[in-house]
Parts: sequence; structure tokens; C-alpha cells
Amino acid sequence: MATFLKQQYWHELFEAGVFFKALNSAWEVLGGVFLLTRLHSLATHVFILLGNSELLGDHDDLLFRFVSTQVAHLDVASTRTFVGLYLLFHGIMNAFLAYNLYRNRLWAYPVSITFTSLFFVYQVYRLLHTHSPLLFFITILDVFFIILTFHEWRFQKSKETN
Repeated sequence: MATFLKQQYWHELFEAGVFFKALNSAWEVLGGVFLLTRLHSLATHVFILLGNSELLGDHDDLLFRFVSTQVAHLDVASTRTFVGLYLLFHGIMNAFLAYNLYRNRLWAYPVSITFTSLFFVYQVYRLLHTHSPLLFFITILDVFFIILTFHEWRFQKSKETN
């Protein structure tokens, strides 16, 4: 009974992880499309317009400085294209894998582990250069998702052999 409850807990954590991967994939696809189209240019102009007025309040505000720094860095076309393609590809792959994990297709477990691990390696590389707290948080979440996926894969394989 205790083993069943423990497995049920792991399974629910895994399903929550798949749900958040799917939700995140939607944001990534939208962000990728946003950066790869003219919508980015429109948003930049709106931000500058609002930033020059008093609508955003204190220009020394931490949030204002963070957003304006990010917008300024994304003005470079090659960076915007790279980030847009990265988000679009990562989002589409995560949506595809989340759907197939949800459908309990056994081939999707090792593919998801491999895909997430490859991006984990890249994220660690970027983390060493940027020291981004957000990237650090995402990397930690990816490690947990890899562990959950591996555990769920082993459990699903053992169910099939019984």
C-alpha cells in the first residue's frame, strides 16, 4: 500500500511537470512568433512611448531598468532572430513531447529525457556566461523534470512487462 501511494505521488508530480511543460511551450511558441514578426517592433515602440511618459513612473525602478535593458539587447536583428527561433523550436518540441508523454507513449520518455538533457547542457553553458537567476531556476526545474520523467518511464515499462 505504501509503495502504491509513493508511486501515485511520483506520478502526480510527473503529470504536473508535463502540464507545466505544455503550458510553458505555449508561451515559448508565442514568444518566438512575437520576436520573429513585426509585433516585436511595435512592442518596442509602445514601451519607449510609455517609458518616456509618466505612465511607468520611476525610471530608476528595477523592473523598468530590467525591461529596458532586455528590449535594448533584442534590437539587434541577429539576436532577436536567434532567440525567436530558439523559443519557437523549444516550444514546439516541448508541446509535441508533452502531448506524447500525456498519451503515455513509451518512446516519448527517452526522447524527452534526451531533449531536455541537451537543452540542460546548453543552459549550463549559458549560465556560466550570463549568471541569470531566471535561467538558473529554469535549469533546476529541468533537472527535476528529467528525474520525474526517468522515474515515470521505468514505472510505465515495468507495468507493460507485467
